[in-house]
Amino acid sequence: MLMRKLLVCLAIVLSSSVCHAGLMGSNVSANYHFETFGDIIGTGTATVGAGPEWVDPTGFPGDWNGFDFIDIGDDYIFFDFRADACCQWNPTAYNGFEFIFDPGVLADLVAATFSPNPDGYLDSMISHVGDTLYINWGSAQITGVDSVQVNLDFAAVPVPASILLLGLGLLGLGYSRKLQRSGL
Repeated sequence: MLMRKLLVCLAIVLSSSVCHAGLMGSNVSANYHFETFGDIIGTGTATVGAGPEWVDPTGFPGDWNGFDFIDIGDDYIFFDFRADACCQWNPTAYNGFEFIFDPGVLADLVAATFSPNPDGYLDSMISHVGDTLYINWGSAQITGVDSVQVNLDFAAVPVPASILLLGLGLLGLGYSRKLQRSGL
């Protein structure tokens, strides 16, 4: 009987899984700051879903249309630069994005990094505080890239179905103990 209980417990533990928090379905506001943080020269809002959030966005940055599109996925932000606009970052205190997400969306964000690239993008250009992600490529010496991706790594969170399965298993174990005590 003890062996059967141990097998049931082991099955419950092994069948439970984890999922990762992500950005899909959340609302995001994007502000483009130039010269200093607080000097907003372009802004936009979107709901994160399949496909690009901003296509041919005007005002990112300012009146200069620097991007073909900006796509935010569940765990990434992808910037596709116009062919003639790539990599012309002016050396200022702040020249980049501020992405503000719904409350709690970035609570499980562990790391934000650029996809591996030889073009001069450094992970130190990315930071986040609360539900805001900052990308400041203000003084970067970036050459030859026409797109870049920021990868977002979220902490694992338990799947609700796994928790339910664990709870049902515990109820089953409790019920079997009750039956044992009553002699059935």
